[in-house]
Amino acid sequence: MWKKVGGNSLASLNVIRRISRGISNIPKRVEISDSTDINLFKPGQKYHGFLAKHVENIPEFRITAVYLIHEKTKAQYLHLYRNDTNNVFSVNFRTTPLASTGLPHILEHTVLCGSERFPVRDPFFKMLNRSLATFMNAMTASDYTMYPFSTQNYSDYRNLQKVYLDAVFKPNLKELDFMQEGWRLEYTDPANAKSNLTIKGVVYNEMKGVFSENENILGQKLQNLLLPDHTYGVISGGDPKDIPNLTWNDLVQFHKEHYHPSNSRIYSYGNFPLLPTLKYVDEEYLSKYEYFPPKHTEVPRQKRWNEPKQQDILCRYDSFGESFNKQNTVSISFLVSDTTNVYETFVMHFLTELLIKGPNSPFYKSLIEPNFSGGYTTSTGFDNQPRDGIFTIGLQNVRKNDFNKFFKIFDDTIDDVIKNGFEPEHIESVLHRYELSVKHETNNFGLNLLFAISPIWNHSDNVLNQLRVNELIGRLRSDLQEDPRFLQNLVEKFLKRNKHRLTLTMSADKEFDAKLAKQEQDLLKQKIKGLSDKDKQMIFEKGLELQAQQNEPAKTELLPILTIEDISSELERVEKVKSSLNNVQTQINKVNANGIVYFKGILNTIDLSPEQHMLLPLFCYVIHKLGTNKMTFKQFDSLVSRKTSGLSFSSYIGESLFHLHTYEPGLLINSYCLEKNVDSMWDIWHQIFTISKLDDLQRFQMLVQLYMSNLTHGIADSGHVYAMQAASGLVSGSAYQMELLSGLHHISYMKRLLNTTHYRGMLDEILNIAKILFNRNKLRVALNISTENEMPILTSYESFVNNLPEACTTTTQNDSTYVTGKVWSPTNSVNCQHHVLNVPVNYCSKAVLTVPYTHPDYAKLRILARLLSSKYLHPELREKQGAYGGGARLAGDGVFSFFSYRDPRNLETLDVFDDSFRWVKTNAEKLTEQDIFEAKLGVFQSVDAPIPPSQKGCEEFLKRVTPDIKQRHRVELLSVNKEDLCKMAEEYLGPKNILNTGKVVIGAKSDKMDVNKRVDELWTVMENVA
Repeated sequence: MWKKVGGNSLASLNVIRRISRGISNIPKRVEISDSTDINLFKPGQKYHGFLAKHVENIPEFRITAVYLIHEKTKAQYLHLYRNDTNNVFSVNFRTTPLASTGLPHILEHTVLCGSERFPVRDPFFKMLNRSLATFMNAMTASDYTMYPFSTQNYSDYRNLQKVYLDAVFKPNLKELDFMQEGWRLEYTDPANAKSNLTIKGVVYNEMKGVFSENENILGQKLQNLLLPDHTYGVISGGDPKDIPNLTWNDLVQFHKEHYHPSNSRIYSYGNFPLLPTLKYVDEEYLSKYEYFPPKHTEVPRQKRWNEPKQQDILCRYDSFGESFNKQNTVSISFLVSDTTNVYETFVMHFLTELLIKGPNSPFYKSLIEPNFSGGYTTSTGFDNQPRDGIFTIGLQNVRKNDFNKFFKIFDDTIDDVIKNGFEPEHIESVLHRYELSVKHETNNFGLNLLFAISPIWNHSDNVLNQLRVNELIGRLRSDLQEDPRFLQNLVEKFLKRNKHRLTLTMSADKEFDAKLAKQEQDLLKQKIKGLSDKDKQMIFEKGLELQAQQNEPAKTELLPILTIEDISSELERVEKVKSSLNNVQTQINKVNANGIVYFKGILNTIDLSPEQHMLLPLFCYVIHKLGTNKMTFKQFDSLVSRKTSGLSFSSYIGESLFHLHTYEPGLLINSYCLEKNVDSMWDIWHQIFTISKLDDLQRFQMLVQLYMSNLTHGIADSGHVYAMQAASGLVSGSAYQMELLSGLHHISYMKRLLNTTHYRGMLDEILNIAKILFNRNKLRVALNISTENEMPILTSYESFVNNLPEACTTTTQNDSTYVTGKVWSPTNSVNCQHHVLNVPVNYCSKAVLTVPYTHPDYAKLRILARLLSSKYLHPELREKQGAYGGGARLAGDGVFSFFSYRDPRNLETLDVFDDSFRWVKTNAEKLTEQDIFEAKLGVFQSVDAPIPPSQKGCEEFLKRVTPDIKQRHRVELLSVNKEDLCKMAEEYLGPKNILNTGKVVIGAKSDKMDVNKRVDELWTVMENVA
């Protein structure tokens, strides 16, 4: 996948805030007798060809770090020992392309298509179902490529090491795999040489999808323009117009030059022994190479400009977004510090938070509060991914005649900061967030560390200093004390006197898509123009050869696999206590909370009117940003930032475990704080619960505009999620309610509401919702705390509950909190929708209503979804059709969903979904017990997801899935057999269940969307959600 790992963000440097994607599990723990071999490592000692350069403790993360150099190849190795069972391994390479052909990205895909030791078609995806990995992926950033995985099973760890190491150092790199993953000319019907030629390829379609999101266009162009002289001046993921210029020979040569051990950085984390890994890496791979100086991959510092520059670019008109005259973006960016300077990079992150985050920050006051935009762009912040850091302030949804206003405000704000500095409380609130985050543990801690350190490690061996967060904070506090103008001087240096300044504006063009389509057609004509009959025959034969390879049975027996014994028969149970405190049902989860108190609450919303329910997402966005009876919004925000992690509100739909269409509607609230601040956290929540007036109409109007802007951004990047939501809402009452609150329907509703309702009326309704919900009779609570200070924490909590207001309505948490929803469906056909979105790829989904969680068939359907994803949908959608992704999943409400992502096709994909039950029936005899077991492994990756302390016990609290119910589900999953799967496919996915089926396509208008011949389907075309 192509990704800016980390990238620009409004968040801080804090390494444990990094977000990773992947699957998670806690498999059966394996005790390793020599798991404490970390004590054997000493600086200056040699271990299996590696020299230990540094062995150091990092107390804030309870880590012992071992930094080693392979003596023969100079490969760098960093091991972070921590008593964490979720172990991580990764191989990183510095990859620095000088053209936008997508070379490192396509190589990342292709090396995972088979290797010398594992000559299996697509071993990466095959291992997804032969492993209990908590994370498996590969990522291409602007200047490095990484191959990380994580697991808690030691056998799995060694298996995946073998597959990953062989993939990166000894890949087959077959031309057919390059054609499949990168690009190829192929006939639209590969079996018919008289059909039209077209361009296909997984990465080709992926990048078309990436740049269907305007923010991605802006972010990429910003980097290219600010850093034009080397690798950052090109698109590492690939520009669709340039990808077809890449050759297979280019790919092979790039691997030879960049995937050498001397250019590698190897990472491991967790509590597994290190010595066996060093021994294997050295003996099987590194010892067989000679040192190859990686000078050719080094990235030089960008030469600084003498004068600022300005550029105007165009982007796609977003039919879901703001009015055309507001679809403009404006930004100012600076090239600032050397990111290998750890302290300066840390301070730039800190300074960025001070400048832009929250209502007490200077740029929020000057740019956001005046309400002439849709808020910050996603590229706003400090980006430490490149060799030279980038600071950006940008606004989205700005009228062109407000551009000059933005420029003046920016310069005036910088001058004001240089003159007056920052409020001490504001500085303390940011420092507090850093210190709190050091103690807060996430479930993918080792991966988050890897993602955080990789940008600096890519250019420097000074990686350990980045982990010493307490030292960095201490040094910053000292600098602030010694020099009161320390931060102001940095602002002046980097944001006032810095000539390397780029002003970038982006405006929507209604002809943008047509121009892209023409560009693609011209490119295709150019590729075809010089082809001889012999060339065309060769293309035809290559297409048939690729199709034959795709249809060949995979030799999965060559890959390592776990056994049934590796799946624990028993789930991990959490010590908890349940009680009722003054009518508030409370669940105390006793965990190792590391000095933090975690609070979750659900407020039942059953007494809200339908119109109030539709306003609930907006309520969640604004209610804690409008001030309280005692404090202005700025005072309140300052208090929240100095004492807690922040307040979180979200609408909640809890599906019934026992009945279809039935759900618990609610408002989910949560926060966490250091134990010493627990009284303050309860005071903060008490202020929220006792809000009795909301008067700041101007601020409310500004918040609504920000909400709407955020609501309509990112649809293309998450198109498959919206498609699944919309399709599920056609068949399930609970899913329909979710779609109303977070899907395309909600966007449409909010647009209509803003066109027909005054802001004063909306604000009054927000207050009415607060008065209905904020009382203890509506509330149930979960607390995750350590046992050491349990009594004072619970005493403080009891005082908080006793002081909460009582209900003004009769319904309480002791009454029935579930409702049953209804959905409309046509009498004799499938309900289908085409949501028209002007993007060059499609997002398709089919939803089938099946059974609730506790039904005996649920476990069987869950295994069936995984089997279809790996054995049928992945080969059909990705390998053959060129979609970036696709699969099937079973949701908690009993909806069985098919989906595709960044898909060049639409109706053909729906046909693939429809044929799934026939595929099961046709291939029933070929399905082996091994196939079924692999599907079970895939399911248990998510069933046994690793749970951080903050979330332990919360599945029972949120979804009422008790340990006994969950244990019964485990047993049912393990007992599924082939006969069960065949029966499920026939019963639920076949024609007999047609009236419980819905289909959705999100994509552009197209001649291919000819639904007239689909007589069993009733299609509705949604031209514009407004």
